[in-house]
Amino acid sequence: MNLKVAVPVVVSLALLGCGGVEAEAPAGPDALGTAPQEIAVNTNTGFLVVYNVNYENLPTASDTCAGDWQDLVYFMKTQAYSPDVLIVHQMSGAAQAAQLAQFMEDNLPGLYDSIVSEANPAAMNSPCGPAKDFQTNAIIYRTGRLQPLSGTKATWQVYKGANGSCVMNTQARSIGLRVAFTDVIANKKVVLGSSHWPTDQEGPASDSGCAEKNIQLTDSKMRGVTGANLIVWGVDSNEGDHNGSSYKDWYNQANSQIASTIEYNWNDPIYEACSGSRGCLDDNWTIGSGGRIDFLFFNAAATSSNGHTVTFNEGDDADMQFTGSDRGDLNYSDHRAMSARIHY
Repeated sequence: MNLKVAVPVVVSLALLGCGGVEAEAPAGPDALGTAPQEIAVNTNTGFLVVYNVNYENLPTASDTCAGDWQDLVYFMKTQAYSPDVLIVHQMSGAAQAAQLAQFMEDNLPGLYDSIVSEANPAAMNSPCGPAKDFQTNAIIYRTGRLQPLSGTKATWQVYKGANGSCVMNTQARSIGLRVAFTDVIANKKVVLGSSHWPTDQEGPASDSGCAEKNIQLTDSKMRGVTGANLIVWGVDSNEGDHNGSSYKDWYNQANSQIASTIEYNWNDPIYEACSGSRGCLDDNWTIGSGGRIDFLFFNAAATSSNGHTVTFNEGDDADMQFTGSDRGDLNYSDHRAMSARIHY
């Protein structure tokens, strides 16, 4: 286990005021208590604070595939703003998404709610056992900033590779989610999405993971709401962004800043933060084998800042900082999260 020194802080707390209005408590000492630090809800009309992660069904130390999922929320607590949006993959259903929203509400300023693709997803017989048998995609959102628009929720199945072709997958975890919201602070329309693409790599030689089919399908679903001022979606693609020195075709097509014969006009805040540097992007890997298979995308008419990949050590250090202990041998997920400010 890694040895760490606790660095105590003071944070703002979310309180429930009259009518469920968000309020912030005055900063006061926490259990470790001395050095002051503030975290606030984001009231800036120019951007949303967005995170994306495959949360692996909120892994705990007792799971077959063990983890320490709270570390990521404690990391959020070290930042200037609590999230406006957390796009997540691999929730066990509506109850677990609600559990995550409640834990965020208990530890961060702001009130949170959740929307899932499937409230009770079908079982998938995970090799990690019962803790991961049920998987769905979700959006956790701060209710003081975003309010869902009735009738805008859409779900869809994506493609997998099979015998040299791309066919529809059958797993619940690969059912994508899209919902439109009103940003009640900026008075703008925001479309959010969450998607998890299959692991099957038996498609055409040119697109073995059927990622080109899936970016085309996801693009059409995410742009299916009229009048959006901002569109943001996150994905565990199970497909890397490059092969050797070249970007894969699906990522060329997705990223507007890379020339391609097909352009879906999305931007990647980590790519922007790295200014396209391959070495920097490699340092921002999201999966243990060293690749980037998790992505946050936003419509290319917008911009981003503060793009960041949350390291496991950052999560461990934050856990130690706020609780006084940490399982340094466990990570918050098998996947590293990313965050960014997405500007209108």
